[in-house]
Amino acid sequence: MKMTVKIKTAAKIRLAAALACMLCGNAAAVDIKEHPPLLELVDVMVAEDGWTRAELAAAFRAARIQDSVIRSIKRPNENLPWHKYRALFITDERIRRGAEFWSEQQETLMRATREFGVPAHVIVALLGVESHFGERRGKNRALDALVTLTVDYPRRRAFFRGELRAFLNIARAEGIDPAEMRGSYAGALGIPQFMPTSYRAYAVDFNGNGRRDLFDENADAIGSVGNYLKVHGWRGGQAIVRDVKNAIPPAAAALVTTRAKPRLSAQQLADAGVRADLNGGSAKMALFKLQEADGERHIVGFSNFYALTRYNPSVHYAMAVVELAREIRRARGE
Repeated sequence: MKMTVKIKTAAKIRLAAALACMLCGNAAAVDIKEHPPLLELVDVMVAEDGWTRAELAAAFRAARIQDSVIRSIKRPNENLPWHKYRALFITDERIRRGAEFWSEQQETLMRATREFGVPAHVIVALLGVESHFGERRGKNRALDALVTLTVDYPRRRAFFRGELRAFLNIARAEGIDPAEMRGSYAGALGIPQFMPTSYRAYAVDFNGNGRRDLFDENADAIGSVGNYLKVHGWRGGQAIVRDVKNAIPPAAAALVTTRAKPRLSAQQLADAGVRADLNGGSAKMALFKLQEADGERHIVGFSNFYALTRYNPSVHYAMAVVELAREIRRARGE
């Protein structure tokens, strides 16, 4: 999907000026000649995206390699035990703010539910986990994060090089200095913290003003989350997750996974001695273990749970969205 944002002349001038200023030189700047992954990216973007080498050299000179980005991506919060991860997001303050956000955006949320099938409380909770409803969008310069990961994180270099390309194209399309855009340590952007390729592919103009703006427009963020989940398999009216009612027997231990893709049938779970209410769920499901402070807990995740992990592959992440959604809904008396 191509960006629908129209570039105004003034915005083009501001961007050109910013890029020109970057050419002035900086001792701590990134020199693309020293980094083969960036040189390869420049070749592609000049050939396919309409950039000049001077523009790209200028953009990369504004970047800084940040060791903190590598430290963060190697120690994500998702690796914490479930009960510690949960405590980061299921808080009284976040629940209260989520209920307020729902009230403020009720009409837009209702329209998103009608169009995409995703319940309002799920969209609200996802935005709450991602950016505290747009209030915490990341402290890192997205340019620094994505350049650092392209250069110094070889395990996922190809992925982040693609994200860096998309990011620079978004900045150009919106007439924004790429050095001014803030995001997460992984380069996620805006209210819903979309990675740049997701921004380009799944963002929607939900308020009809001709822009897909995930930085300043709650309506576009809400619609884009609904669109993303629908495209990735969300089914309206279907259950998301169920708790297992018994301590699972040894025969079920081999069925427990850390990956959310649903592969098990209800019969397989029953044959292994797993007892759970599977009504209203998908035909296939997955079995997970959560580490609570006082012991283990098991859950069954359906295809809608898997759709949440397409946003972030962590089971802990998807479960935080589910539980925050429940608490926000309860706070509103729904």
